[in-house]
Amino acid sequence: MTTLPTWMLEQPAADLSLQTEDAFRSALAARSPEALPRAVPRWLFLDWLSRQGWLLHGSDRGDVTLFEPRVAHDLSPDEFSKRASVFAASDGLWAMMYALRDRRAVTRMLNMAVQVHEGGRWSATRYFLSFAPRDAQVASGGSLLTNGFVYVLPRGGFEQMPPYTWPGLGEVREPHWSSPQAVRPILRVAVSPDDFPLPVRLHHAARIDSLAQADPWGFPWLENQ
Repeated sequence: MTTLPTWMLEQPAADLSLQTEDAFRSALAARSPEALPRAVPRWLFLDWLSRQGWLLHGSDRGDVTLFEPRVAHDLSPDEFSKRASVFAASDGLWAMMYALRDRRAVTRMLNMAVQVHEGGRWSATRYFLSFAPRDAQVASGGSLLTNGFVYVLPRGGFEQMPPYTWPGLGEVREPHWSSPQAVRPILRVAVSPDDFPLPVRLHHAARIDSLAQADPWGFPWLENQ
């Protein structure tokens, strides 16, 4: 079995009560996430939605009624991420990374969500999140999170990125989906920094760009990696 790097994080363990699951079903049916119990972190609701087959798209904007295909800035070596598409995730935490990034304070985001194929099955999803701040004096990655929104999208018309081989890790797959057509969301979930349960790192954008060009598979290009 592959020993995974310590920078690959898992989401916290959480057991949903029957009452909480009933609240999730009611919020989805009513298209009203505002009715969710305040004490329940929104990442749990998003995780539940993804397990019901919905896809998720994180944004800093709260007024989106139609997502149009676009080409994203992407440093990964695959071509899937460089298509002109509407991109979405079958994973709540990954979508939240895009929703919570403070674009006014962040020049670049470096993130990951993957499962590793080991022992004949897919592992739990592992995560990584790092920001390059505009202000070199910033000392905490978590301070670069801000309020945002995660949109819930129907899966029809989307294609998941095929599994691929990551040197040193083996076969992996991402909760990464794309659609060549415009997509209308069915629901919008407001999220805040307090909803995100993972630590956030900091990096220098120019350094990472240089290292990524020299070694595309060296993600996340940590100094002590």
